[in-house]
Amino acid sequence: MDCGSVRALINRFIDGELGYVETAEFQQHLDFCPDCSEELRELCELRGALAAWSGVRLAPPPGFADRVMAAVQRQPQPGSPRPLGEVVDGALARVDEVLGRVRLPHGRTIPVKNLLGWALAVVALVIGLGRRRGRDATQARTP
Repeated sequence: MDCGSVRALINRFIDGELGYVETAEFQQHLDFCPDCSEELRELCELRGALAAWSGVRLAPPPGFADRVMAAVQRQPQPGSPRPLGEVVDGALARVDEVLGRVRLPHGRTIPVKNLLGWALAVVALVIGLGRRRGRDATQARTP
């Protein structure tokens, strides 16, 4: 058994989950490998310390239960409508994840959604100006 195999089995060994043959090979490796023996000793020590903590009773800070209950009451019920701002923020965050960012000179970056927003604004402006020009031309021809 090599060190990688022993390290993969170390927790199962401590928990007594290895068969007779695996246990014998595991212990045989530990007899000549000080690194694995040290890792087993440290892990047993750590698990013992964690087990000792399980009996410690910790008191929550004053008002903890009230703060938790207040936070729970502020959460929307499942299926209830979310505020528009949360929906928009979530959608924009997902757009940022999907589209990513565009590199600018000097190492700066800008979200692609910002570029798309500016492009839509320019298109809306051009359409609005075109319609206005069309109305002005129509009004100028009408006597």
